[in-house]
Amino acid sequence: MPTINQYAIPTTYYRGGTSKAIFFHEHVLPPSGPERDRLLKRAIGSPDPLQLDGMGGSKAVTSKIAIVKPSTRPDADVDYTFAQVGVADDFIGYNANCGNISAAVGPFAIDEGLVKFRPGRTVDPKVKTQEVRIYNTGTRKVLSAHVPITEKGSFETEGTQAIAGVPGTGSPILMDYRFTIGASLSRGLLPTGDITDTVTIAGNEIEITICDVANLCVFANAKDFNITGHESAAELTTNSEWQDKTQELLGKAAVLAGLTENWKARVPGSVVNRIIGKAVELETLEISHPIGTMDVCVQTEASVKGEPVFNTLSFVRTARRIMDGTIYVPNSFRPAVQETSAEAPVRNVLGASKSSPLRSSL
Repeated sequence: MPTINQYAIPTTYYRGGTSKAIFFHEHVLPPSGPERDRLLKRAIGSPDPLQLDGMGGSKAVTSKIAIVKPSTRPDADVDYTFAQVGVADDFIGYNANCGNISAAVGPFAIDEGLVKFRPGRTVDPKVKTQEVRIYNTGTRKVLSAHVPITEKGSFETEGTQAIAGVPGTGSPILMDYRFTIGASLSRGLLPTGDITDTVTIAGNEIEITICDVANLCVFANAKDFNITGHESAAELTTNSEWQDKTQELLGKAAVLAGLTENWKARVPGSVVNRIIGKAVELETLEISHPIGTMDVCVQTEASVKGEPVFNTLSFVRTARRIMDGTIYVPNSFRPAVQETSAEAPVRNVLGASKSSPLRSSL
C-alpha cells in the first residue's frame, strides 16, 4: 500500500432514506470533545458552502455523521450518536436524531457483526428480518429497526420498496419509534400538557400542537400560513412570507415548550387530528412532503392520562452501503488521544470487523 502523509480514519459511507452520512466505529475516533469536533468537521469539509475539501455534499442532507459502538445497555444492541455538521457554518451538533440516517444504523450494525440475531417484525411476511435496538445518545431513547436479512445473516439490500426522493428500490426497513416519546424534553408526548395551544403569528391567533416523539415537532394548519400544503420545496424556498411566519412559529413554540424565554431565539382533539378527520381510524397514514409521500404506521391502545399508548409508531425507509474506505485529513488534525474500546469487535489493520466487506478488498 502507498505511504500517505496524512491521518487516516477507516469509514463507511451510507445512504439512509433521503440522506447520506459517514459512518464511524466509535473506537477509531478520539473521545467526545473539541478534538473529535475538529476532526469530524475537517473530514466532512466544513465550514465551506461547497464542502469541497471533504466528504460533505454541500447540503444539510449530506453533511451528516453516524458514530456507532456496541451498547452496554440491556435494552439496546448498539449506541448511535448522530452528528449534524454545519455546511457554511462552523457548527457540529449531537443532541438530536435523524430518522433517515438511523435507518442505516441497523444494516451497518448487522454487517459489522455488532448484534446477535433477534427475529424482527416483517413488512413483507416472505422476508426474514432482524431487529436491531438502537440507543440514540442525543435523545437518550431506544428505537427499533427491523432489517431484512439474507439467509447468511447479512443485510439484504435488494427489494421492491420505493421511497420518495430516492431513485430505484431497496428492501423495506421498518423503523419503530414508539419508545422515543419525550425524547427532547422528557415530558411525554405533549410537552406543554395541552393537545392544542394558541399562538399569535403575524398578528393572527392560530392553533398549534406540539409533540415530542424522537424530535420536538410543532404542527399547524397550512391555511393559517396562506399555503395549501401542496407546494414544492422550491416554491416554499422563495416564499418569504411563509419563511417569516414559520420562523415566528418555531420561536413561539419553543417558548411554550420551555426551551427559551425569547421567541426570537434560534431554537430549532389536536390540530392534525382535526385536519385528517376520519382518516384517524386508519392504521397507515400517508403524509405528503415536498418531494413525495411517506407512509406512517400508527397502532394505539386506550389512552393513559389523555395520551395514547402506542403499539407501533413506524415508517419504512431503505438504505444502502455505498463505500468502505479511508478518510484522510491533514496531520495537523491528528488527535492526541485515541479512544479504545474493549467492546469493539476484532478488526484488521483498517479497522473493519471480520464480517465487513472491506476485509475482502485487502
